[in-house]
Amino acid sequence: MITNRLWSWIFMTEQKIYTENDYAHWLFNVPGLGNRGIDKLLCNGMNCREVFEADAKEFKGIITDKQIKSLEQTRRNWDFEKEALKLSKKGISFISRIDERFPEKLKNIPDPPFALYVRGKLPDPDKPCVAIIGARMCSEYGRYMARNFGRGLALAGVQVISGMARGIDGISQKAALEAGGTSYGIVGSGVDICYPEENMDVYRQLCENGGVISEFPPGTYPKANFFPMRNRIISGLADVVLVIEAREKSGTQITVDTALEQGRDVLAVPGRITDRLSDGCNLLISQGAGVALGVDDVLGRLWEIQKGLEPPKKEKAEENEEQDSMRVFSKTVEDEIMDIIDVIPVSASQILENLNSKEIELSIPQLMSHLMELNYKGKIIQEGVYYRKKMDV
Repeated sequence: MITNRLWSWIFMTEQKIYTENDYAHWLFNVPGLGNRGIDKLLCNGMNCREVFEADAKEFKGIITDKQIKSLEQTRRNWDFEKEALKLSKKGISFISRIDERFPEKLKNIPDPPFALYVRGKLPDPDKPCVAIIGARMCSEYGRYMARNFGRGLALAGVQVISGMARGIDGISQKAALEAGGTSYGIVGSGVDICYPEENMDVYRQLCENGGVISEFPPGTYPKANFFPMRNRIISGLADVVLVIEAREKSGTQITVDTALEQGRDVLAVPGRITDRLSDGCNLLISQGAGVALGVDDVLGRLWEIQKGLEPPKKEKAEENEEQDSMRVFSKTVEDEIMDIIDVIPVSASQILENLNSKEIELSIPQLMSHLMELNYKGKIIQEGVYYRKKMDV
């Protein structure tokens, strides 16, 4: 049912066509409605446009009277073109759950966000993601490990997710970006606001070589209660959550809890038992979290996750033929890599250069996949960003 007022709105806009995502943007900005209120409306059989055009009486019993009043008021004042222009001027994208660009990983987590604002881009779903989290007031040991893991994972082609906070978050993301990798900051404010200001250089790099992501509208300033909310998105976008330095009771534990609830793997970097900043990590390890002594431990866990994925079923003859072909190709490439790697450590870029000189064309992700497998098989050892052959004792 369309009211007279809405017929007037359609006439005044001269039949301008808006997308479902445009209507989702309006719905997401109705004060007091929230993700749950939106879900109630959409689960009742209406899409976002139908909610916009419906008579308020249709919402009785679905959402509260206060929410209905807020929806009505926002509908009267909403200017589709003006709101779209605001985002465009700031280089911000609005991506709702009904948009094909919305991350699949976030669709099935508890209390999924209905939409995201993105400055830059979203993580590539075809590449692994690791969330690195930890103490804001970290030690020199924590800073060193954050740089080491951020850089090493980036060089391995892994996308680094974090909260752009001071301390472990920002340090690991900066290291990943400086290594030429991609990183994504999930913030507890609008994506047009840099918090903390001291991470402005990281913020700018994220916008260029990754993205800044938030479920809060542009212009929203950070509040203490926003950060626990954004933590579920940090862990939700990750395949593995890595904890580097955390007190026993800290905000980091919230992200760990959401990660476990979402079924994500959690690894922790151990520290001295006399160091209070390592209490959280040591406790996690004692409770069953994986131990991360170096980048290779994280890559090994990612490899295990990838290995656990079942390929689509094929005809047996076709499957056997393809497996034989892959086996021969993989063996040839791995033999070539093993010929290059010796007891003297060599970097991935040097390995790639040597392969190219032999007219073996591999992308960096393909090379890292082979190195990860060789490392898992125990044939090579990774030391930071370098690889060396494992010698038999």
